[in-house]
Amino acid sequence: MKEEDKIKKYKELLLKENQKQNLISRRQEKNIDDHIKDCLSASSHLSSNIMDLGSGGGLPGIPLAIRNPEKKIYLVEASQKKCSFLLHTKNQLELTNLSVINERGEKLQPSNFNTPLDIITRAFGSAAKTTKTTEKILENPKNLLKLMKTDGALKKEKIPKKYEIKKIEDLDSKGKDKRRILVTIGIKKDA
Repeated sequence: MKEEDKIKKYKELLLKENQKQNLISRRQEKNIDDHIKDCLSASSHLSSNIMDLGSGGGLPGIPLAIRNPEKKIYLVEASQKKCSFLLHTKNQLELTNLSVINERGEKLQPSNFNTPLDIITRAFGSAAKTTKTTEKILENPKNLLKLMKTDGALKKEKIPKKYEIKKIEDLDSKGKDKRRILVTIGIKKDA
C-alpha cells in the first residue's frame, strides 16, 4: 500500500473510531488533513527512534510511521481502549515499524527503547509535566524531548532547572494561522 493510501485508510479508521470513543476533538475531525500535515512537518527533525507520548488516536505517531518505514516508532498510551484502536490500526496498515505500549509515561523504563530516542508530543501537556513524566528516559543525554508548539505557547512554558532548550526549529505549517515550532529539550550537561 502506498503512503497516500495508508494515510487515507488511517483517516477512515480514526474518524470511524472517533464516533465510539473520543480520540480527537470534533474540531480536529473537521481539519484532519491539516493535523496530519502538521504531524508530518516534524518528520525530518526526528531521529530513527521516536516515542509518541500520550498517543491517543495516533497523532503524530501513525503518520510518522507511515512516512518513515525505516524509523522505529513507539506509541505510548495509558488508555487500554485507545491502545486497542492503535493496535488495530497498526495491523490494518501493516506498520511493522510501530510498537504500541499500554503504559503510563512515568512507568516507562529506558532499557525498553533504542537510543538515541526522540520523545515527541503535540498535546500531552506542559514542558514541566512532560519532563517529569519522562525523566528516567531523559537521564540519557542522547534522548531528547521534542515538543510541537506555537510561539505563544512556548512563551508561557517554564522549563525545569535540570533541563534546557537545545534547539527551536520552524515547522512547515501551511494552512495554520500560527507559527508552529519544534522545541527540543534535553538534560543540562551539569545536571
